[in-house]
Amino acid sequence: MMQEYKRSTALDFLDDCPKNILSFYKYWDSKRRGRTMPSRADLDPIEMKPFLSSLILVDVTHEPLNFTYRLVGTKEVSARGCDPTGHQVYEHAFGTTTEEVMTNYKIVSEKKCPVFDQEGVSSEVSSLRQGDALLLPLSDDGQTVNMVVAFTDYINF
Repeated sequence: MMQEYKRSTALDFLDDCPKNILSFYKYWDSKRRGRTMPSRADLDPIEMKPFLSSLILVDVTHEPLNFTYRLVGTKEVSARGCDPTGHQVYEHAFGTTTEEVMTNYKIVSEKKCPVFDQEGVSSEVSSLRQGDALLLPLSDDGQTVNMVVAFTDYINF
């Protein structure tokens, strides 16, 4: 029997997620200012300094739905053993399976909601282990998701 993938779109994950995931969610939430989601321009790299090494920005295009790495933090690069910036997510997905990683991005983009992923994986090239991850939508027009920002709770092992 196959085990269910550990992902949630309900906000009850906030009750017991790692502190840095909660902090990242609260930062994103503060930038919404009553909207469904903030835009990329609402995010300030100086304010985000504690998160940057574990952050990913992904461009989203529609028709067909496609995901391209725009920015990949240093811990993300270290865990992967390469910098996928500029490449398609399906080519350089880091997770349990490429299909599950793509599903996370599709859910965020289509449902315009957070995805909390608890399916961490160990790196084959560094001492980092991917812990929980949070993917959040961004939109320039308040309607269509044109970017996804993701933050991972990395653990040294």
